[in-house]
Amino acid sequence: MKISSSFINKDGQSKSSPTFKGVPANPKYIPEIFGKIGKVAGEYINTPEQKLFLAVSALMFQPLIDLKYAKEDKKVDSAIKSASKAMAGGITGVTIRAFFLKLTNHYIGLEKHNLLNRLFKPDDIVNIKLYDPDMAQLRIKQYSQTLGTLFAVLFMILFSNSKVDVPLTSDFQDLISGVVKENKSWIISLSDVVMARKNKISDWINRKSKIVKHIGGKLKNIINIIIENSDKTENKESKQ
Repeated sequence: MKISSSFINKDGQSKSSPTFKGVPANPKYIPEIFGKIGKVAGEYINTPEQKLFLAVSALMFQPLIDLKYAKEDKKVDSAIKSASKAMAGGITGVTIRAFFLKLTNHYIGLEKHNLLNRLFKPDDIVNIKLYDPDMAQLRIKQYSQTLGTLFAVLFMILFSNSKVDVPLTSDFQDLISGVVKENKSWIISLSDVVMARKNKISDWINRKSKIVKHIGGKLKNIINIIIENSDKTENKESKQ
C-alpha cells in the first residue's frame, strides 16, 4: 500500500492536516471574520510558523508565570528553565519542520518521476490534474505539508528531543544563568558556554575512542591467539 493511501478519505481529501488550510473561507457555523482569518493563515502559516508562534508565546509568558507562582526559592531557576526550553524547542522545532517540508516538496513535485515521488504522491492527483491543474497544485501542497510534518514529528520523537533539545536547553540555561545570577556580560557568559560545550564534546570523543581502542585491543588479542593456535597445529602436523 502506498503511504499516501493512509492519509486520504474516500472523497479524496486528507484525513487530517496540521495547518490552517482546512478552514473554509466563509463557514456558516462561525462569524465570517474567523473564516477570513483562517484563509489568510492558510496562505502564510505552515507548521514551522506555528511552532515559532508557540515558542515565542512560551518565551513571553511562561517565565512570567514562574516568577509569579513558583516557590519563592525556585522562581528564578524555574523562569530560566522555562525560557531555555522555549528557545531550544523553538529553534529545533522550526528548523526540523522547515527541513522536512522542503524535503517532501522536493520529492512530491508534480513533474518529478522518481521512486519517492511515486511512493508518496497522493493517489488522486493524476485525475485531479486532468481537469483542474490549480487544484492539483494545492492538493500536492496540502499533502506535502501533512506528510512533511509527520516525518518531522517522528524525527523529533526518535532523535532530536533527546540528542538536540536537551543539551541545547542546558546550554541556554547556563548562558542565561551566567547573566542573571552571576552578573556576567552576555559575551562572557556565551564564551563560557561555548568552552564548556567544547569540553563536553571532547570528553565524549575521548570516552568513545577509549571504548573503541579497548575493543580493538581485545580483537587483536583474539586474532593473535587464533594465529598462535593455528601455528602450533601446523607444527604438530609437520612433525608427524
